[in-house]
Amino acid sequence: MDRRAYLGLLTGATLSFAGCTEGNARPPVAGFPAPGNPDPIVQEGFPATVCSNPPYLSDGIHAVVEPAVGPDWEDVTVPEEYRFADETGRGLSADTYVVGVEYDGAARAYPLSILWWHEIVNDTLGGDPVLVTYCAMCETGMVAERRVGGEETTFRVSGQLWQAPPPYSYASAEEGRVFGASVLTGETELRTAANLVLLDEATGSYWSQILARGICGPMSGERMRILPSSVATWAEWRENYPDTDVLLPPPQSKTA
Repeated sequence: MDRRAYLGLLTGATLSFAGCTEGNARPPVAGFPAPGNPDPIVQEGFPATVCSNPPYLSDGIHAVVEPAVGPDWEDVTVPEEYRFADETGRGLSADTYVVGVEYDGAARAYPLSILWWHEIVNDTLGGDPVLVTYCAMCETGMVAERRVGGEETTFRVSGQLWQAPPPYSYASAEEGRVFGASVLTGETELRTAANLVLLDEATGSYWSQILARGICGPMSGERMRILPSSVATWAEWRENYPDTDVLLPPPQSKTA
């Protein structure tokens, strides 16, 4: 299932789910069965069968699991996909949009050009585990504590997609649990479309990115602890946080 192909199918807030059906399903990855135990909200979204679908960790979208950071990208060879038509050729110009996180005395910028491709960054900021996520289909960002049941864990891209009921999605935005973000325009309205489903390695549960909530498995119904973040240009973020560093693109940052 190539989810990047879906971006061309988006029209407003609608999306074709062709490619997510059971007829195109691949064998489950060893050690990661389907999580089951759906939260009741799953039945109101689409597909209602998401909890019975196993994760596809070889989907082609790989989370950042060993992030590398630096003061900028000046001395970094940046693969073309992370440049997003940046005229400087470095991929991190003054007007590049980033998700900025300031937590426990530390500040870090996460370029949306990286998040667009990898969707999840497992990081540590100020000594605490931090999770930074982005779903290009819904144009939604979400930053949370990287813990499940009080224990630090790693989150992966499950390979599943699930559309939350629109009222729940908009309520999540109103509560500040999720925010709209665009690689090209910065802050934007979120879309109620197919959404990133995260998998935590601690329990094998599925989590809805747009709701920051467990939807399948042992953590069904649990809510993530949201951390403050903002969408800004690299220039704006660096002006406000002159001691900031920034996430470096792969291969400097390692993915899995």
